[in-house]
Amino acid sequence: MDRKVLDELLLNERLIYVKLSEFEDLTRQLGEALDRRDEVSVQMLLNMRGEPANRMQEVDQQVRHRILELPEDDAIRAREILEGGEQQGPEESALCGQVLQNRRLLERCRTLDKQLSMRMGGPRSFYTKFR
Repeated sequence: MDRKVLDELLLNERLIYVKLSEFEDLTRQLGEALDRRDEVSVQMLLNMRGEPANRMQEVDQQVRHRILELPEDDAIRAREILEGGEQQGPEESALCGQVLQNRRLLERCRTLDKQLSMRMGGPRSFYTKFR
């Protein structure tokens, strides 16, 4: 795969990491606001979490569109890497590492979000309704 494409995908994965980090931070702040029983902050933080989530979705759509523009073999390999595939050469090292780092951060975000959702919604929580 072309170095330019790898760099472009890496840039997008780094942007996703930044937005995931923002989401994680806002989710932690949400937990603290819940502990304080600060309803105004809870509502504000719930609304604020939408921005990084929406931006990640936009970047994901851009990446999907870009992959469709690639030659078939490159598109297949790009998809494999972005789904956590193993590195096949030194030129893929940075991208594979970033994808792995994003996956770990995403899992932390999911866990934290689930805990807060269960605290806030109990049996009406998203995680209870859609198991």
